[in-house]
Amino acid sequence: MKLLADLAGQELESCLTEQESYVKELETNLVAGKEINSHQHNELKVLNEKRNNKARRMESLEKEGNRIRSEISLLNSKLG
Repeated sequence: MKLLADLAGQELESCLTEQESYVKELETNLVAGKEINSHQHNELKVLNEKRNNKARRMESLEKEGNRIRSEISLLNSKLG
């Protein structure tokens, strides 16, 4: 009977050790995933900032183009 209890205890201990190993592996994977997520989030922030800067630059160029067209139109009307 004691032998049976000892075997069951050893098996239970072995299962617990294995589960602890799986938990540690999952924790390691979670930390790695969080690091990747953080890195990608930072990359997205930088890309979004660049996109916003380019959008502002395009808007500025469109306004400048409209201003120049307006000046040309005004000059043409004075010449015409």
